Amino acid sequence: MKKVLIRLLKWVGGTLLAVVLLFAAVVFALNTDMMQNHLLQEAVVLLKEKLQTEVSIEKIHVNFFSQDVSLLGVEVEDQQHRKMLKLNELSVDLEIWRLLENVVSVNDVKIKGVEARLYKPSPDSVANYQFVLDAFKSKKKHRDSTAKDSVKKHRKLHVDISRVWLENIKVIYNSQEAELGSLFYKKGENGRQVAEVRNLKSLWVQKTKKGPVDNQLRITALNVLDKKDYMQLSVEGLNWMTNNNKPRKNSGKPKRGFFDVGHFNVDANMNIRLEHLAKDSIVAVLTSCQAKDPMSGIDITNLKFRVETDKKVAHIKDFSVSLPNTTLRFDNATMQLPSKKEGRRLAYQTSLIKGQTLLKDISRVFAPVLKNFSEPLQLQVVMSGDDEGMQFRDVRVNTLKKDLTIKATGFIRGLKDKYKLQVHFDVQQMVAQRGSKERIISQFPVKKFMMKQLHNLGRIGYTGSFDVLWKREQFAGLLTTQTGNINFDFFLDENTKYVQGNVRTDSFELGKAMDVPGLKKVACKASFKFDISKPRTAIMRRKVGGKLPMGEVNAEVYEAKYKLLHVRNTVATLKSNGAIAEGNVAVRGKFVDILCSFSFTNTNEMQKMKIKPGIKFHKASDEAKAAKAERKEQKKLEKAARDSVKQVEKAARKAEKAARKAEKDAEKAARKAEKDAEKAARKAAKKAEKEARKAAKQAAKENADD
Repeated sequence: MKKVLIRLLKWVGGTLLAVVLLFAAVVFALNTDMMQNHLLQEAVVLLKEKLQTEVSIEKIHVNFFSQDVSLLGVEVEDQQHRKMLKLNELSVDLEIWRLLENVVSVNDVKIKGVEARLYKPSPDSVANYQFVLDAFKSKKKHRDSTAKDSVKKHRKLHVDISRVWLENIKVIYNSQEAELGSLFYKKGENGRQVAEVRNLKSLWVQKTKKGPVDNQLRITALNVLDKKDYMQLSVEGLNWMTNNNKPRKNSGKPKRGFFDVGHFNVDANMNIRLEHLAKDSIVAVLTSCQAKDPMSGIDITNLKFRVETDKKVAHIKDFSVSLPNTTLRFDNATMQLPSKKEGRRLAYQTSLIKGQTLLKDISRVFAPVLKNFSEPLQLQVVMSGDDEGMQFRDVRVNTLKKDLTIKATGFIRGLKDKYKLQVHFDVQQMVAQRGSKERIISQFPVKKFMMKQLHNLGRIGYTGSFDVLWKREQFAGLLTTQTGNINFDFFLDENTKYVQGNVRTDSFELGKAMDVPGLKKVACKASFKFDISKPRTAIMRRKVGGKLPMGEVNAEVYEAKYKLLHVRNTVATLKSNGAIAEGNVAVRGKFVDILCSFSFTNTNEMQKMKIKPGIKFHKASDEAKAAKAERKEQKKLEKAARDSVKQVEKAARKAEKAARKAEKDAEKAARKAEKDAEKAARKAAKKAEKEARKAAKQAAKENADD
C-alpha cells in the first residue's frame, strides 16, 4: 500500500512538473521574436479579413512575464485606400490574471504618435471609419429576456485604469483638426483622479451667413484635480483666434470700435470648480478668469460667477466682472436655454446690476470717441430679454459728485437684423449742474462749439427720449435751463450727413444765453439744418476758412425785446458757410418793414456781432389786404362768438338768479308755514288747557254739591 501511494505521488508530481515545464516552454516560446512575429502575421491577416482593407503592423511585443503588450508602427487604410490611422506606439501593462475575476486591470497605457484622418462630407454620407464600427459590432441573438439579463450580469466587466499617457496625437475630421501635445491621467488615492493636458490645439471652420470663419483654439496646460467634494479645473494659456479672411469692420471707419467677431485673438487663464456633473445637470463655479485681446481692446481682469443648470434653465449667482477701471456685479440671474426641438427660445432676467465704470475701458472695443473719458460713473440697471431684444429698467447713472444724474428706461429690438435694429431710451430725469456738462464734454475728442453759451445756461434738466436706428439717431424732449425752457426734436442722418430738427420756446433769455447785451426774452419756434460731412466741411474750410458750423436756421419769433424795441410776429433767418454767419430779421408792417441784418465769426465773442438796422417802405400788397380782410373777418367772428358767449352767460346768470329767488321764496314759505304751524299748535294747546281747567272746575263744583 505504501509503495502504491509513493508511486501515485511520483506520478502526480511528475505530471505537475511536466505541465509546469510545458507552460514555461510555451511562455518562453511566446516571448521569442520568432513566435511573436508569427502571431503578428496571423493578427494582420485576421484584421485584413475582418476589415476588408489594408492593415500593417511593424512590430508586436508581448511579455508574459511582465504582462506587457506593445504594438509599433500600426497603419490602417479606409476603403478608399487613404491613410486613415497611423500609430507609432501603443503599450499596455495589464494584469492578465484578473480577467478571471471579470476585471480589466490596466496599470499603464502609453500611446505615442497618433494621426487619424476621419471624413464624413455630409450628414447623409457614410463616414470613412464606419466600416470599422460595423466590423466589430456585436451580433445580437434573440434570447429569453431573463437568460439575457443573467448572461449580461455574469459577463459584465469592470475596467480599472491606473495611468494613461498620450503624446503627439493628431485628429483630422473633415475640415476640423485637433492636436494634443500630451495627456497624463493618474488614478490617485481613494479613487481620486488627476489629469494633465499640455499643448492642445484645435482648428475648425465655422459656417455663418456672411461666410466661413476660421477658428483656432490653443491650450498650453489643462489640469484636472479630483478633490473630496468637487473637481478642480485649471486652464492656462488658452488662446482663441478667429479669422473670416475679410478686413476688420472698422477698416476706414475711425469712429467704429475694434470689436469684430470675425477677428478675435483672446488669451485667457481660468479656474473652475465643478461641484456636480450629471447627464442632465451641472453645478460649477468660475472662481477666476482673466481674458485679454490687445487688438480689439477686450481686457477682463477678473470674471467670477456660479452656475446651476439643467437642460431647460440656468441659474447664475454671485456674478462679478472687472475691467481695469470697471466693476459690475449682480446677485442672481435666470436664463431659459433655447431648444429648437422643444420650441424654447433664449430668455433671461437679472437682478439689480450695480457698479462703477470709466467709459474709456470700452473705448477701443466699441467707441473710440470715449478714449479720453476718465470721469468715474456709478450705474445700476435691471436687464431682461431674449434672442431678439433686450429691456432695461431702473437705469440710474451719476458721477461721483452727483452733479450729473440720469434716470431712464429703455429697450433694444432687432438684434438679428442691423437694418431693423432700434435702441430706444426714455429719460425720466436728467440733471446736470453748472460746470458738470462742460467737464463731461471736454473729455470727448471732438470740436467743441458754443461752450460759453452752454455754460451760460447754468443748471440743465432734461426729460425726453432718444432712438438709435440704422444710420440715424433722433432725439426729442424738454430742456429746462436757468435762462428758460426749450422743446426740441432733431435727428442725425448718417446717409446724408446732416443734422436737422426743430426747437420751440415760450420764454427764453436768448441774450443772456448767447452773451448779447440788450436782447431780452424771446418766444419763438425755429427749424435748423447743419452739415456734419467731413469731406464737404473740409472742402469749404479750404475755400473760406473759419471755425463755425455750416448750416442754416429759420425762425418765427412770436415776441422779442431788444433794448427799447419790442417786436411781435417776426421772421428771422441765419446762414453760416463755416467762416461767417449772416442773419436777417424782418418786422412786417402795413406800409413799413423794420429790417435788421447781423453777422458774426466767433460764437465765443458774440458781443462783437455786427448789427445793421434798416427800414423798407411799401404799399399794402394784395396779400396784406387779404390778410387784413381775413383779420377783420376773424375779429368779427370772434366778436360774434364773444357776444354769443356773453348772451349765454347772461341767460345763465338770469336763470341762476331766478333759481336763487325761487329758492328764497321756498325757504320763506317754509318758514311761514312753520310759524303758522307753531302758532296753531300754541292756540290748540291753550284751548285744550282752557277746556281742561273748565272741566276741572265743573268737576270740583259737582263734588261740592254732593
